[in-house]
Amino acid sequence: MHIRQVRKVKRNRLPIRVWQEYQQPSSEAALMQLLRPYNGSHIHGFYQLLWPKMRRRMRLLWTLALLSAFTVLIYISYLLGERYHLKQFHTLIADSHWPIQNIAFPVLIVCNKNRLNWSRLPEVSRRYNISAAQQPLFERVLTAYDALTTTRFDVFETLHDQPLETINHLNFTQIVSELSWRCDEMLRDCSWHTQYRNCCELFRPRRLPQGPCLAFNEEEQRASAETGRSTGLIVRLLLNEERHAPGNRETKGFVVDIVEPGNWYSFPISLMPYTDTDIGLSAVYHFYDEDTFSMSSQQRQCLLDYEHEGHHFQTLKGYKYRMENCLAECQQRHMLRYCNCTLDLFYPPSDHVACQLKDVLCLAAHNHLFQNVGQTGEESYVIQNGTGIICDCVYNCKSLTLITDERQVLSGLWQVDNGSLRITNRSMLLNFYYNQNIILVYRTSLIYSWMDLIGR
Repeated sequence: MHIRQVRKVKRNRLPIRVWQEYQQPSSEAALMQLLRPYNGSHIHGFYQLLWPKMRRRMRLLWTLALLSAFTVLIYISYLLGERYHLKQFHTLIADSHWPIQNIAFPVLIVCNKNRLNWSRLPEVSRRYNISAAQQPLFERVLTAYDALTTTRFDVFETLHDQPLETINHLNFTQIVSELSWRCDEMLRDCSWHTQYRNCCELFRPRRLPQGPCLAFNEEEQRASAETGRSTGLIVRLLLNEERHAPGNRETKGFVVDIVEPGNWYSFPISLMPYTDTDIGLSAVYHFYDEDTFSMSSQQRQCLLDYEHEGHHFQTLKGYKYRMENCLAECQQRHMLRYCNCTLDLFYPPSDHVACQLKDVLCLAAHNHLFQNVGQTGEESYVIQNGTGIICDCVYNCKSLTLITDERQVLSGLWQVDNGSLRITNRSMLLNFYYNQNIILVYRTSLIYSWMDLIGR
């Protein structure tokens, strides 16, 4: 009887103990109750970490594994976010056989290194009422203009201590334009597409950083699909050395600049006297696709046609943004900064104040600054080559690069005259044509777009 009562008491104590433990749960049991909804998580390793019967050693290992995985997740997410924020690009070939007739034939600009036809000086002197006392200074100023470029302001150094105020009222830009070479004085025997043409119907007067010049195809923008020598433009250049300024001892010859229509200038090619020159041309076209248009020009490092705001945008008046036009405008603004005027002889008409004769001494004093022109990021290069100016210019997002293949052959007929050699041929033949009828096209696009990130 007694034994039965003891068993009954033991049998009743077990549910009581369980009930008491349920009524007064331990801290561990309370934590498990809190995390119970997450015990069934499908995150790999999270279920094992919260399993009540998991040993401490295994729980520690799973904790380390989860922390490592979480760290890697954060790191990869950071790399992806940074990569998208930096907007990394890649450039691929979009078309290797784009027909070259889709673009206009380049503008060919020809300049005589001696800018002025000195034979017309007496006529100009009479027109501007230059007195006998003013004539020597007038000729000295024009001799400096005869060799003037945007990198040769030092030609005005000979005018120090001269009474410039006596002729300061004269508009030397107008005078130089009147003395510059006319089409019929410098060009002859022109042909276009193997057809002989009047040179003065093909070429028009044009300003350039090299001075007054003559330009072909700037307004007409003719296209061409012909390739090979003598299929483009042929023109004979007349040096007319006997009409050069006697005081200009600079090298004789011509300067040729080849630009895309709408560009003000490019890198000129110097032609030696008495040579026949062949210039073959090929082109490369580069554009940024529409995925990059949502970015700022600073990230993209190029400007679209409609992006007229921002510190990158500066261009010549009346011209679309091109990097070359930006550099030309930047040079003008540096002239304004240092001398409060600009030499309008080198640029299209604008609202900038034009330099008078008295201002050229300031330009000569700052000539060293215009020897080197660099873009933002090229400061170290400009400093290594002496002082210079830095222009915040970027490429336009649709740019055409013209590649030239130049060949010069001596054309003068040498003959012996009284024991000395002299050149009998006083002209130079220029042959300008396409080397190939296709253009290589490059496209720049984002490596990652929003859809790429979502898909990955």
